[in-house]
Amino acid sequence: MRKYSLLAVGISLVLGFVLVASGAVAGSEEDVAAINKVRDMEAATVNSADPDIVASIYAQDVEYIPPGEPALKGLDAVQEWVAAMVDQLDVNLEYTSSEVKVVGDWAIEQYAGTATLTPKAGGDPAVEHVRGIHIYHRGGDGAWKITHDIWNYDATASVSE
Repeated sequence: MRKYSLLAVGISLVLGFVLVASGAVAGSEEDVAAINKVRDMEAATVNSADPDIVASIYAQDVEYIPPGEPALKGLDAVQEWVAAMVDQLDVNLEYTSSEVKVVGDWAIEQYAGTATLTPKAGGDPAVEHVRGIHIYHRGGDGAWKITHDIWNYDATASVSE
């Protein structure tokens, strides 16, 4: 009987933690709004061809994993990558969906969007459907920054059009 009592206590504790955590996962409206603003600033970075914005949205030790390329580590590497991209391409990045989960000072976002890439040297634009994950951390100053940016092209979106 004692064995079942301990089991019941254990299950109650786990359920209690799950209920508390599920409230935290939703995040406050203010947190989600702040994260949405960071994501919008990320799109503005490439859409305006202004790699200087990178420092205001990415953490100093960011891990950046673009499709088909080696992973980049650190703010300077990401800023160089973005600068090289906007030097070669006019980009129009538009996010079409986003789901944000906040747990304390961390947040995870799964997103989708389209990126229209037009070569500055001339040529037809390419429309890429992107899907990815952002991981955010709220720093001591209260600002959310992206610590991990991982995305890929969604080939199935092009097939279904």
